[in-house]
Order: sequence, then structure tokens, then C-alpha cells
Amino acid sequence: MVKKGKAEGDEASYNASGSYVAPAITPLKVSQYLKNVHLATQIENQQVQIFPGPPEITVVDENEEIDDPLTEWMRETGEKVSLYASMQISWFECLGYGCSVKSPGYQKKGGKLEMTEIRNLPAFRFSQYPGHGTVQNELVPGIVINDIGETEVYQASIDGAKQTRINNFALIIDPTAPKPAGEAYALPIYPLIAAINHTNKASDQQVNRIGAPIVFPQLERTTPEIVAWSKTFVQKWGKDTSFVIPDGVTFPDVKIRETRTAEDRLKLLVQWIESYFNPTTVLQKGNSMGASDKGASQVWANYIGGTQAWIEHVYERFFKPLLEANGYDNRYVKIRLKRPELDRSAEMREQIKIGIEGKAITTAEIRENLSELNLKDTDDEVLKELEEQYKSAPAPPMFGNVVPPQQQKQEETTEKRINRAHDKALKRLIALIGED
Repeated sequence: MVKKGKAEGDEASYNASGSYVAPAITPLKVSQYLKNVHLATQIENQQVQIFPGPPEITVVDENEEIDDPLTEWMRETGEKVSLYASMQISWFECLGYGCSVKSPGYQKKGGKLEMTEIRNLPAFRFSQYPGHGTVQNELVPGIVINDIGETEVYQASIDGAKQTRINNFALIIDPTAPKPAGEAYALPIYPLIAAINHTNKASDQQVNRIGAPIVFPQLERTTPEIVAWSKTFVQKWGKDTSFVIPDGVTFPDVKIRETRTAEDRLKLLVQWIESYFNPTTVLQKGNSMGASDKGASQVWANYIGGTQAWIEHVYERFFKPLLEANGYDNRYVKIRLKRPELDRSAEMREQIKIGIEGKAITTAEIRENLSELNLKDTDDEVLKELEEQYKSAPAPPMFGNVVPPQQQKQEETTEKRINRAHDKALKRLIALIGED
């Protein structure tokens, strides 16, 4: 049973301990992990697709009609406050630390409220616990919940000697993450990066061991010459040195051989990272599914579009005070990044062909509505037009697969017209689909 009334409860996600516990993964380690080539590559690959270019900013009224003067004002404001760069920083910090801290600046100019800045406060500067409150995200322990349930934000100085409480702040997080300080999307990856670092060290040790293995000179006699040689050998032995072995010294084979253990483990760890950042793995069963596959492309487009949507939404909030303070209560700012484009030309051709064969689409619809992939229900007027257009169409053969020459010629001509119409409208069509 669902009761009607106001929502209750606290959205803050408290630590089970109730007090700060030093995390195994520290903010300093995170800043190092984010520079690891394997993680940095995945981040770069996603960033160029989530942010393919500056966003489009528009202002609309309650009827979704664009207000041109206000749109121009908001676009100029977006450029002034470096909106595009700020959005990218927020996404990166949410991925790496769980949240991004901003301090927006507003100022009255000529009787009108203006947004002068969206200051980016680096996430790694919130790396020190202020000594009170409950930490919400161990990667940013400077963000706490106090005794009365309020969020407090403390920024450490560059040298770490002191902390400053930030009062004018906005916390940006993925809306699906715990509030108020979020949770790093890359958090499950950090142990893998640590394992990769360990594996690389083991590989280096293995290379050194093969190049200069641990050896055990066996002295068959201890003459003064052999003793002096032995001291020099112990001090200077390495992969870049060589020695003449004197008579009376032998080296038994300790059977140190090169193995692929470290290399195989490194490949597995990197594969795990790549899989974690690839949403199309949900479609993989047995054989891998390439990015060119229709299903994988759709999943990837949905993932990128979903990420873009929440970033757009949180940044629209920064513009809302400008409209409200200046008397535009019935105006709304919309921020839109360019969505991924899918090549759906083959699907369009197939649906148009089916529409022709099944007498369910008119030539006018082909010319004017090529952008509609799903054929609309036909009304009485369209049905009448269809009847006129198809009344002279030859009937298909009753038996066999032989198509009469006249019908085959007509089908070929129709297909050519469709292809020409498609090629002519393709550029406009893809653009329209991309905006949906």
C-alpha cells in the first residue's frame, strides 16, 4: 500500500562507523591512478564521445517556443563562464572522485543579475578530514555531514597546512550515486590499477633476473687470487657487466627461466578495465561483439546519451537563477550536447521496401517523410490514395518463384526511385534522427 503525503527520510549516505576511517584508497593514490595509461586511455576514449563539441544552449517558454533574445544572452553567458570546459571537468571528477565541487558567482550589473563565473574547485583539494562530522565519500573526506544533517565542505590549502570552509558551493554528482558526495565510477578499477603496478614491477624484476640472474659461484679452492676475484664479482655483478671466470670457479645452473605469468596477468587486468568501461559487454555472449554491430552501437549510444543527459541537467540549474531574478519565471534553459549518430540507412531502405510491397506507404510519404522509420497508421484519406496508386499493380504469381517481366521491371524502377530519394535525403535524415 502506498501512502500519500510528503517524502520522508534522509538521502545522505553515512559511513557505518559513524566517524572518519582512513581509506585504503587515498585521494593522493586516486590522482596517481587517474594518470595510469590503461585507465587514462579509457577515460579519453569516453570523453571525446560524451563531449564531441560545445553544447547548444536555448531558452524556451512554456510552449517550447524558443526565445531568441534570451537564448543569445544565455549563450554569451555560457561562453563567458567557460561552460563547456566546466562540464568536462565535472564529468572527469565524478568519474575519478565521485563528485565535483563548483562555486558559481552572480553579480548585479546595470540592474540585471549576471552569472560571472562557475569556479572549478579541484576535487583533490577536499582530501583532508576537518575533524568533525561524518564523511560521505572517502575520496573527498573534506565533505562531511554535521550533527544537524547539513553538508559542510572544507578545502585544503595547496600545502595542506590549513582548511577553509566553502559556503557558496554546488556539489555535482551522478544522480544515481549516493548523496551528497557521490561515488567514483572508477572506484572498482583502482584495485586493478594497483595490481597492474605490482605486475609491472614483477615483470621488471623478472627481466632483471633473466638479464642478471642470481648466481652462486662455487669455489673449488680458495687461493688469494680467487678470493680477490670473488669480492669484485659480488660488488659489480649485473646485467651490464662481464667477468672472466678463473680456474677453480664454477657456476651451477639454478634453473631460472623466463615465464609468462606476469605478462598473462597484466593482459587479464587490462582486459577487465576495458570491459568495465564498455557498456556493450552486456550483449557479449561467447564471441565478442564489435562496435560496428547494430545492437552494440545502440547500447553505446544509449550509454553516452544517458551520461550527457544528467550532465546537461545539473548545469541547467546554474542558469535558472538568472531567469528567475530577472523576471522570466516562464522561461527555461535547455543545454544539449550532440548525441551519437547511428547509421540507420539500411533499416530505412528495408522498411520503405516493405511499405511498398505491402501497399502501406504512399509515394508522397516516401518523398516527405523519409525520416520516419516507423510507418504511421493510415487514415481513410491515405487508404483512398493507396487504393488509387496500387489498383493497377500486377498481382504476384500464384505458383512458383517466377516474376512476370512487366512486374519485375516496375519493381526495379520503384527501387531505383526509392534509392535516389533516400540518397538525396540521407544527410538531412541523419541530422533529424540525431536530434531525437
